Amino acid sequence: MKHGHSSATTSFPKDHVVEDSDSAIREHEHAVLQAIRDTAYGTVEVTVHQSRIVQITRSEKLRL
Repeated sequence: MKHGHSSATTSFPKDHVVEDSDSAIREHEHAVLQAIRDTAYGTVEVTVHQSRIVQITRSEKLRL
């Protein structure tokens, strides 16, 4: 079996608000949820600095 590995990193300079259903969530929080939903098998790492999300790293393993 061959194994592949991909990784993506997102950085956030601003703090925007996105409407999701009936509640408002920050763009950063929405991006974390989206990274989790987009990862079938792998990890989502969230880097926080002074209680703010500054980076999201998504790693996914592809098994062929």
